[in-house]
Amino acid sequence: MPEYVIRGGERGYDRLALLARTRWPDTAALFARAGLSSGMRCIDLGCGGGQVTLEIARLAAPGGSAVGVDMDQIKLDLARQAAAEAGLGNVEFRQLNVGEWNEPGSYDAVYCRFLLQHLTEPVDLLGRMWAAVRPGGVLIVEDADFDGWCCDPPNEGFDFFVRTFSKVLRQRGGDAAFGRKVYGGFLAAGIPRPEVSVVQPMWTEEEGKTLAWSTLEATADAIIAGGVASQDEVTAALTTLWQFTADPQTLISGPRIFQLWSSR
Repeated sequence: MPEYVIRGGERGYDRLALLARTRWPDTAALFARAGLSSGMRCIDLGCGGGQVTLEIARLAAPGGSAVGVDMDQIKLDLARQAAAEAGLGNVEFRQLNVGEWNEPGSYDAVYCRFLLQHLTEPVDLLGRMWAAVRPGGVLIVEDADFDGWCCDPPNEGFDFFVRTFSKVLRQRGGDAAFGRKVYGGFLAAGIPRPEVSVVQPMWTEEEGKTLAWSTLEATADAIIAGGVASQDEVTAALTTLWQFTADPQTLISGPRIFQLWSSR
């Protein structure tokens, strides 16, 4: 697995908490359609700060459990703290590179969100995820098609964000448009034809509107290190995008998010 493009640690945790709050209604609806319910043993791969893992643990109770897997120890420590504060005893977090993860026949629900686009071999992981699903269980995936991002009116900082994120992700072996390719990835991995839906967020004043800015800020180090843009260019884009984001007369639409699930 290549080095992650978006900054981790405590600042990364805060960004993921914002993302989780913004995306939870659509993810919750997906879990309901896919049949995630009490009594299930579940795993959340690339769980980040564990916000969704905690929600899965709540849905799996009583009788079920959730495991969150991520590489970032700082985020996992914060996730464990949040679990303790919430009194959730049916959740655990493991530090592990998903490229090394392999647990055939171990779970009733296997899930990942916004992970596959970062991988050099996403179909390989999909195959291992499917192998981990027990009979009667379900594989659930969400991933983004970055080409769906748009704004009105046009903004140079926003365009810079979309362009540079896609380029630096490609440099590191990922694919910002992988959301639209997940369906084909399921089929290539030998997974039966999945159910598919697409959701796309839009904001004018809600806190989700800041996700473009926060993602650019969190990707700045990778953009500069990769020679995609200079520090001055990134700083200028952040300033322009923040001014645009703060204006209630502007609109930002996030990426198309492909949601897929297949039952074994």
